[in-house]
Amino acid sequence: MTYFQDKSVVVIGASGVLGSELTRILLNQGAEVRTIVRNATNIAPEFSNLKTATADISNRDSLAKAFEELGETFDGVINAAGVVAFGSLAEVPAEVVAQLFATNAQGTVNTLSLASSVIKEGGFVASLTGVVADVDVLGMSAYCASKAAAKKAMSIAARELRSKKITVLDIRAPHTETGLVNRALYGEAPKMPVGLSPEVVANRILQALESGEKDLPAESFSA
Repeated sequence: MTYFQDKSVVVIGASGVLGSELTRILLNQGAEVRTIVRNATNIAPEFSNLKTATADISNRDSLAKAFEELGETFDGVINAAGVVAFGSLAEVPAEVVAQLFATNAQGTVNTLSLASSVIKEGGFVASLTGVVADVDVLGMSAYCASKAAAKKAMSIAARELRSKKITVLDIRAPHTETGLVNRALYGEAPKMPVGLSPEVVANRILQALESGEKDLPAESFSA
């Protein structure tokens, strides 16, 4: 029996590459997976039988309604939703900056704000803030800022949810080959080294949750 056997886990952003990989591995380990996506038509056919709800995670009421549709409480929630944009602070349009913060920062805050009501005592909430939350990257300034805000929210939530015995895992994985850089809201990505495979990153995340880790910085990942 695996750690995740029969555990109910909600994956937010399950239509993305990393979200899909997390969903796939969790299912293989016997978890009862439910998904939240922005657009249900983007979910992979292999997950069509899973209970799925749609939500705009930047809207707390929308996210709360999605959780309500999926059930009462869960053993864990993993937030793998996110957007990216490239360019200097002077270049990235204001509306794009707003969208970055709405999804990456506000979406994380919304997930954490609902955690105590949707996650069982002893459960977990994990979110991907990424390595950019820790570093300053030219040409990715607004994106880095939105992720840094998410990281701070995770840090504070870890203390606030301690009394509920809910583990908060901040995932700051290095560059991963999810194709997100090709779906930027704005601009073109600077030249990057080859990233880690989604499978490697997903397995490391689930290993961390199983062992009760509470922080997963970039250096804790390996190819």
